[in-house]
This record gives sequence, C-alpha cells and structure tokens, in this order.
Amino acid sequence: MKRINLDENWKLKRLEESQQNSRFNIDRLDEILTEGSLPRDCVLQLKTIPCQVHDALIERGIIENPNIKGRNNDCWIGESDWIYVCDFSLDEWQGEWTLHFGGLDTFADIYLNGRLIAQHNDAFLPCIITKLDNLRLQNTLVLHFKSARKIVNSISGLEKYQGKVPAISMARVFRSGFHEYCGPIPELIRVGIYGHVTLEQSGTFGIEELEAEVVLSGDLMRGTVSLQGTYAGNGKDLRIVASLKDDEGNIAAVCEQRELSQDMVLHVENPRLWWPRTHGAANLYTLEVSAFCGDSCQDVVRRTIGFRRIDKVGDFDFILNGRPLKLWGANLTHMDTVSGCYNALRAGELLELAELGNFNCLRVWGEGEILADEFYEQCDRRGILLWQDFYLCYSMYSEEQEFLELCRREAESLVSRLKHHPSVLLWCGGNEMLLSRDYDHPGEYCWGEKIFGEIFPSVCAELDPGRYYHESSPAGGLFANDPREGDTHGYTHLWYVPGSYYPVFLSENCRVSAPPLRTMQIMMTPGELWPEGYTNIMTKKQRLCWPETWNQHNTNNGAVKVGPVENYLDAEDPASLIYRLGAAHANYIKRDVERFRRGKPVSQAEGPRLTKGHLLWKFNNNSNIISYGIVDYFNEPGMAYYALRNAYSPLLVSFSVEDEIHVWLTNDTQEHYSGSVVVKLFNLPENKFAEEMEFPFSVQPDQSIPVGNLNGFLQFRREHVLVAYVFDRADKMLARNVDYVDIERHLIFPEDAGIELDIKDGDLMLACNKFARSVELIGDEDGERFGWMFEDNYFDLVPGEVKRVKILGRHKKGTICAKPYYSKTESSICFGKT
Repeated sequence: MKRINLDENWKLKRLEESQQNSRFNIDRLDEILTEGSLPRDCVLQLKTIPCQVHDALIERGIIENPNIKGRNNDCWIGESDWIYVCDFSLDEWQGEWTLHFGGLDTFADIYLNGRLIAQHNDAFLPCIITKLDNLRLQNTLVLHFKSARKIVNSISGLEKYQGKVPAISMARVFRSGFHEYCGPIPELIRVGIYGHVTLEQSGTFGIEELEAEVVLSGDLMRGTVSLQGTYAGNGKDLRIVASLKDDEGNIAAVCEQRELSQDMVLHVENPRLWWPRTHGAANLYTLEVSAFCGDSCQDVVRRTIGFRRIDKVGDFDFILNGRPLKLWGANLTHMDTVSGCYNALRAGELLELAELGNFNCLRVWGEGEILADEFYEQCDRRGILLWQDFYLCYSMYSEEQEFLELCRREAESLVSRLKHHPSVLLWCGGNEMLLSRDYDHPGEYCWGEKIFGEIFPSVCAELDPGRYYHESSPAGGLFANDPREGDTHGYTHLWYVPGSYYPVFLSENCRVSAPPLRTMQIMMTPGELWPEGYTNIMTKKQRLCWPETWNQHNTNNGAVKVGPVENYLDAEDPASLIYRLGAAHANYIKRDVERFRRGKPVSQAEGPRLTKGHLLWKFNNNSNIISYGIVDYFNEPGMAYYALRNAYSPLLVSFSVEDEIHVWLTNDTQEHYSGSVVVKLFNLPENKFAEEMEFPFSVQPDQSIPVGNLNGFLQFRREHVLVAYVFDRADKMLARNVDYVDIERHLIFPEDAGIELDIKDGDLMLACNKFARSVELIGDEDGERFGWMFEDNYFDLVPGEVKRVKILGRHKKGTICAKPYYSKTESSICFGKT
C-alpha cells in the first residue's frame, strides 16, 4: 500500500473576527494567507506537524510558554478560529485514496481543493476520510478549526440536563482545557493538529487495519495470537504472511494465508512469559504481518506483543501468570498542558522516574490525552502495567444518541489499537463520574451511566473479552468512594471516610506540596515568593499555610490539601517553607503508604493483606504550579517522590507506631528471604546509638508479617530515633528504614552534621559524624541545576553508615552539593571531568 506522509509544508494562520465561526470561504484563501499587522496575525510556516497552535506561537516567540510561570495571558487563542494549510503534489492521483488524521483538537472543517470533504468534532478520535474523488497532481488541504470555547458556550442542553450536565460534557473536547485544575491559570484551551497526517492509496495490495488478540492458556504453556485484518487493493496471487520473533530474533511461529476474509492464528508452545518489572523480565515478541502480491511484499505492519495471563480472583485481587500481583504506582496525567503532541523525550524521562520509583503500575487518567503507540511500547519493554481510563471525567454526561455514538467509536478505536499490549492491565470507564453524582447530586440518576455502564463494557466484551473492565474510578460498595469495596480515592484531608485505614485499593491518594526552590524561583517573582512582612505562622486571622501570593500559582484550593504541616517548624524564608510543605507531604506518604503496603493491622497479622494496591495522585505536574505532582513541570522530583520510592521498596521494613511499636517486613519480590532484623534506638541529643534488638525472620513472596515488637526497650524518650536494618543470612543488608516517635517540631537536630563526600566507581559516597536529617543533593554544571537525577535524595543519614547513591540524569560532570536541612553548612565535591 502506498502511504504519503503529509507532516511537512504546512502554514498556520489566525482568522479575522469576521471570518470566524462561519463556513470558511475557500475562494479567499490567498487573501487570508497575507501577513497581518499584529504578530498574532502573521502567517506561521510550520517545520512539521504534529504541531498545535500554542506550540507554533511559542516557537515563533509570539507568546511566552504559559506553563513556565503557570500563568496564561493569551486566552484569545482559544477564542479564535485558525486555519492550517498544506500544499502537496502527487505523481499520480487515480485510484482509491484515504486521508488519515491521527488527532484533531477539536472542531474542524476539512477542505480538499476547495471542497468541504469532512467535519470533525471529537478530540479523542482519529479522523479518517475514505474514497477521495477530487485529488489532483497539485493539491491544497485546508483545516478550519473553530473556536471550541465559542462552540461550547453555544451549547444549550435539554431541560433534563439543566444544572447537572455542563456544556463541556455535551461535547467531546479536551475537558482539562476548560478549567484550571491542572494549570496554567486561567484555563488554556488547545487547538490544532496533534497527530500525524497520512494519505494512503489502496490500489495496490495493503493492510488497512490489524488487530491482534493475545491469549495465554491457563497452564501458561501455550500462547495464541489471533489476527483480524482489513485489507485493501486487489490482484492475483495475494497472500498474508504473519510471523512471531522473540527478542533475540528467533522465529517462534509462522502462518500464511490466501483466504483474506478469514482470521489468522499463530501458536507458540512454552512461550517466554511477560512479567511486570517487580516480578521478572518483560519478555516480548515482535509480530510482523506482510502483504504479498506474488513474490513482491506490498505492505508490512509490526506490533510488539507479550504472553501473560492476568486473572481477577477477588476484589482487586489479581493473579499474574499464577503469582499474586499487588499494584504500586501513580496517576499519569497529560504531560504538557499547552500541547497534545506526544513528546517522547518527556515521556521517557517520566518512565525512567517511574522505574526508579519502584512503580509497577501507572494509571492513564481519564482527563488526560491520547498517548502515542510508542508510549505503550515503552511500558511493554519496561514492565510497567497500565490502568487505562476511557476519556470521561468528574461530571455527568449527555445521553443523546449522537454523543453516545461518539463515545462508542472512541472506545472501539482505543481498545482495537491497544489490546495487544501486555502492559494494559484493565479498562476503566473514566474518572469520578459516580463520585461526582454522590457529591453533587446524591441519590439521583447519574446521567452518562449509559456510556460507562453499557456502551464501554459491551465494546470491551466484544473486542477484548479477556481483560477486566471497571465501570468508573472510584466505584464499589455502599457509595462510589467506599474504601471497603472496589477502589477508592483517598481524600481523607477533606472527608471522614469509614474504612480508609486499610482500603481494598487506592486508585488516587493525594496531598499538595511545592516544587523545589529552583523551580519556584522560575514560577514566581521574589516579591511573590516571600512578600515583605510575611510571617509563616497560622493564627485565627491567618489560616493559610503559605503566603496569599502563592494562591495565584495554585489551583483547586491546594492550601487545605497539604500534609501535616503543623508537625514542622514555622518557616522563615522560601526554602524553609518549601521544606515544611515537602516534609509534610513526604511524611504523609511514609505513614500511609507504608501502612497500605503492610495491608493489615497487627491484630490480623495471620490473615491476608486487605489492601491490594496504591496509585498516588499524582505523578507529574503538567504546568509550573503548586499542585499534587511529586514530579514538577520540569520533571524534577521532590521530597514526596523519594518518600514514595522508599515506601515502594520491594522488600520493605517499616514500623507501625501505635499503642505498641511493631516491626514489619513486606515482601513484594518473587524471592524468599530469611535472616535478621536489627532495630536500634539512636539518641539524638547524645548523638549515639543507645540500645538495639534483633529479630530473626523468614518472609515469603507476597507476604507481610510483623517480626516483633519493641516492648523490650521498655520506655524511652521520644527524642530517640528508630533505625531498622534487614540482613540476610550472609549479613548482606537488604533494607533499611529510619522513623520517629515524635513530631519533627519537637526534635532538635545537629546543625553541624559534617557530611563527608567521595566518588567511587562513578557513584556518590556519603558519611556523617552527626545525625543528618533530610540530606538534599543538588548538582550544578556551569550554573545548570536542572536535569540532575540521584538514585536517592532527601534521606536521613546516621553516623557510622556509608551511603552509596548512583548519579543519574543527563549531566556527566559538575559539582554536587550535599546539605542536611538543619545543618548550617553544605559539603561539595567535583563529579566527572570539569
């Protein structure tokens, strides 16, 4: 099949007010494509598409990137109509042609050589126009994007929807653009082409569509790949050849077929199994399907597939390839608010952080964006499971037939495209639809339930019957957010929720903190960062935990969603306020996620784990604002990220500090471990270990057990620090944890911890002579402090320990500084060749 890429030679132009929201006059194209008197009205020559309007205006310097400071000063973009124009030539134009747009956002009239050939109205669907009959040797393609804001504002729903279904939920737009929950402030409405554009000629034999269903038998001994193809073109001696190769290039199965109307099936005996990264190797196969006319190959399509079997045997109780599966990860939101164009570099950095953070699962949030095939292939290769939402969000929705049909087509498109990926764990109807009903209209019918209660599950049952479908997140129990059944969203900062101590599954759980200081200095002016006369003391008259100016860089009332800031000292400057918020966020994660990992109270120590998984809200900030993300807009991880990484340690030692203190081991590896746990009391004022206890242990995979209590210490002052070390039988340290029995506000840490630094085999080595609280590592290469990455950061260091930290990120040389938060001085060392 002949495919022509139309990603180049595009122009972009804003339409004058008189030409907007009406049928585009194609006869005036030359007049329209003249330079305007204002920069916003110039003709933009695009280097390539995908490219949305904000991308082009930022690249040309016409607007500032609103995400840098988290402020959107250019709402006029979403209020305007825009045209994209592409001139292209063909060597021949006869035959049957199809025009394919990978992604259009959102309302577009499409013209080819002066004729209106299609109208598009769904940001989540590709636009495919078949049987073009007006192609020439020289062609002009025009897309007229109409203002989504104006169209949405013009929607008036039926009386039954009034006060319940907002206008944005009666159109298939990128909903996050119509509010500022993810930033920037105010709302930012995208517009333009976010996918590739191709022209296909089907006169020759080729593959139009290919779906692959991958099944692993119950005994794990036989893998089957069923192929459903749609083929174009004709001729004599046509055949389809399908083959499977393992990662080493060995042929695992081959199938040839000449009856093109029939499905093809490949069988693999004793296949290499695909495992998530916490369980084993992510073994993959390459599926290659070729269309031959005689001996000539006319077309080739490739897919990556993996053989794994996931069975749901209870309430969010999954068995993967015969082994128990607990899920630990975070919610991935759209990566950049200004553009839906897939950024492979940005996505790769986030996936690296997910791996470093001990994640085995990411949730693709229902208010996010369509992600490229490359993203799913990367998750396949990295062994990261995906909770995949359909694109519905906190709202009720229209149930009119045209809207229902759009949602059905979206689901069919998404499931058909992604179902062969072993990384896709489950399908979910969307985000918080039932929860929005419970909060805003309790006891009433949830408009839109026909979509996620009937349409989506029927599509999944037909196209992907082997994968679990979950109707909405959260859902289950006596109310949508009931922690005792199904999944829950952990908003315990605002609500008292019975059963939240050991929920079945947390698909969201959040607190808010500020990004690192270097990021905040980009976000705010010095006067905003610390207003003159500001004091960080919460009183009856000053309830905010941060300056009022910070609210201008925060959304969703984040000041009431912080961690336990009351446990930390009042701040004296921006750095100490960022620490206070970050330490509170990290402490919340440590306390809650370690408890969820244990999964049960000590009173039920012999029973099964009640909590089956935890996905933090949220992984990444998509604009430079103060928000929930543990990774900021520049992909810089903060204190909360490293707290989550440690709480997700595959072999976790933790303390439950209650009426008694118990030491727990939680084993989510596939290994059996035995040895001893040594718990020491460190006396902070005297800077020395006071007492210690040792407990033997033996812990199986998927087991969480208390190995002992600390009653043997009798009573001890709360200024002591708990330190636990886990050793195997060969005295190799397997795990470590530092914990406290008092709030930090009451503790006094050394101001002269004396950090000693060394570089050994490319790694950073650290030691101290006094207890070092929250050691922060910062790199600097000629003033560039972004793009550094450390295996661990913001950690506590105890005298007598030597900590080894891998130096990651894009920098190969520079200066690395280490400073405990309470120390007056920092230590530094040169890294690499300077």
